[in-house]
Amino acid sequence: MGALTRIGLAALVVAAAAVAAVLLLGRSESPPALAATAPLVVHAGFDPPTVTFGDRVVARVVVLLDSAAVRPATLKLTADIAPLTQLAAPRTTRTTRGNVSVVTYEVPAACMTDGCIASAGDLPLRLPRVIAAVATRSGGAARATATWPVLHVHGRVNAADVAGTRPPWRGDATPPVATYRIAPSTLAALLDALAVLLVLSGVAVAAYEARRFAQRRRGRVTEGGELERALRLAREAESRPPPDRRRALGLLARLLGSRDGRLAAAASELAWAKPQPEREAMSGLVAEIEHEAPS
Repeated sequence: MGALTRIGLAALVVAAAAVAAVLLLGRSESPPALAATAPLVVHAGFDPPTVTFGDRVVARVVVLLDSAAVRPATLKLTADIAPLTQLAAPRTTRTTRGNVSVVTYEVPAACMTDGCIASAGDLPLRLPRVIAAVATRSGGAARATATWPVLHVHGRVNAADVAGTRPPWRGDATPPVATYRIAPSTLAALLDALAVLLVLSGVAVAAYEARRFAQRRRGRVTEGGELERALRLAREAESRPPPDRRRALGLLARLLGSRDGRLAAAASELAWAKPQPEREAMSGLVAEIEHEAPS
């Protein structure tokens, strides 16, 4: 084996060890001391690298920064995981070993959109490149990119599963038997009875109001007739002795009490006038009552 071959094998072993260390570093909460080969190094990967449609996968980005050359706090990371669907908030962890600052960015996701459906049972999914940028201590900027590995998404249903004959359908289109809390015939009888009761109640109320109206009208007629009779007696008493005039005026005062308080008071005062009710005064009062007293 030549010298060049041994050198190539040694370089391959070193590269493999570096990749393994980076992956372990991204998973470990307390990574071992590691010297960054550049101010900014980015690696991206999936855990697991092969999933089935709808399964959970963790998209992980590991960034190595040389704190002596860059400012880790200014790190800006662009990691688009479309068409994967993010399942929860991203989780970012930071660890430091000497001059090496390690930032691990993890996003739980799942492939469950139309872009994740494979026509042949397996879909090799490729995501956009990861871009990291950070300010250097010299006042400049450092930038690095990483390519996501291919994520293999297996379908849950293949062509053979859907190539069968059309499945038979069986269904009963007969509507179920109607059920009622109250039988329709019983409800109809109850409503008829209620209607009859309401009609009878209406007739009874109308009869009651008609009776009250007739009584009020009869009372007014009777009262009006008594007042006319009292006025006639008062006219006749004008030419009679004072006791008759007093009795006639007292009757007018009593009948006018509920109709006209002023006229009733005037009739009562004249009935008890001293020494006697004058004929002229009585005649004038009777005329006023005939003119003003409500009928």
